[in-house]
Amino acid sequence: MNNHSLKIKGFTLVEIMVSLSIFMIIMVIALGALVSASNDAGNARALRSAMDNVNFAMESMTRSLRTGSEYYCSNTITLPFSSATTRDCNGESGIAFMPATSTNQDTAYISNNGALQVCHPNCVDITSPDVSIDMLKFFVKGTSTTDNIQPSIYIIMKGTVTIKGVPNTFAIQTMVSQRSSE
Repeated sequence: MNNHSLKIKGFTLVEIMVSLSIFMIIMVIALGALVSASNDAGNARALRSAMDNVNFAMESMTRSLRTGSEYYCSNTITLPFSSATTRDCNGESGIAFMPATSTNQDTAYISNNGALQVCHPNCVDITSPDVSIDMLKFFVKGTSTTDNIQPSIYIIMKGTVTIKGVPNTFAIQTMVSQRSSE
């Protein structure tokens, strides 16, 4: 028997170190991608939460306006307002009205220092601090009882949601038709 015919099979130390180094590089890259995906998912959840807040505020406002009456728009709303000032409007930043749930307490929606606020008579923010309302406009038609037009309100809201220092702009529009509570 010849000693040359016997071969020892296996990996050398250099081969094991090279393969281990390649494996570690791949794992570091994969871990970085996993951490990045996790951060992106967290940011997406925070953005979705803030936008849910904006949508809830808009829905609350439209529900109140739909059943309200005696609409009055102005860039400077002061409560209480006189129903004698009820009028159509074309792009003012605040709206006051008589809600269906109360016959003696006016309500208003305004944008103040970047927050959407509801006032009756004290004002309260209805958007989260992550949300900044940059533009709020109300377009009202049909407030006169003699024009035979169903009162309607077109609302435009534009703003920014800031998540971890990153601003995300949004724009929402909706149309509200008055639903008589009578």
